[in-house]
Amino acid sequence: MDNHNDTAQYSLHKTHRSRRSGSSRRSRVKIWGLGLAWLLTAVILLISYLYSSSRIAELTRRANSIQDQLFLKEQEIEQLKSRLTHSSLMKLVPDQVLTVNRDSIKNIVFSAITQGGSKVYEYKLVVENLSQQTFVPKFRVLVFNKDGVQIGMDQVLKGEKLAPGESRSYSSRVDFFIQEEPVYFHVSGMIPAGAERMQEILNMDDLDTTKSRDQEAHD
Repeated sequence: MDNHNDTAQYSLHKTHRSRRSGSSRRSRVKIWGLGLAWLLTAVILLISYLYSSSRIAELTRRANSIQDQLFLKEQEIEQLKSRLTHSSLMKLVPDQVLTVNRDSIKNIVFSAITQGGSKVYEYKLVVENLSQQTFVPKFRVLVFNKDGVQIGMDQVLKGEKLAPGESRSYSSRVDFFIQEEPVYFHVSGMIPAGAERMQEILNMDDLDTTKSRDQEAHD
């Protein structure tokens, strides 16, 4: 009888121990599973952080590169403006007589007129024959935007002959192929024989007159 009870108690104790052992294994598996999940989460977060940092660094480099390129473009524009100031391009001021004194062209006046809701530019140009021979005036008017890009033009290649010492005015309209505000202009014309040297003499006379006036004002 005692042997039977001992056997029963042993079996019951073994059963309890097996249950505890199984529960302990499940707990360890659960802990290991949670630990692995946390580890995978940490690895994913680390990879995401490294990728984000690399991406941010790349975007920063690109932004710096674009900024450098913009700076260089701004410098090029400033240099272009500086060259325009010292080149043959002249400032276009509407409704003002602009002295040219080059290529038999004495002066030019631009007028801005609004027609049909849009602005058009007309001009009046004076040509003077400073040579000793008759010639047919030929000239070309070019207009440019603030960056020195040509945006329109007009030209006269035929007309009545101009006698020595004679001057004549021509009126026409600028044909724009880029709709922007004109800021500079350039005008050129045919130079008859002897006119170029005469124009240089007149320009020197004008310069001397201007210097004399400045000197008198200073005194």
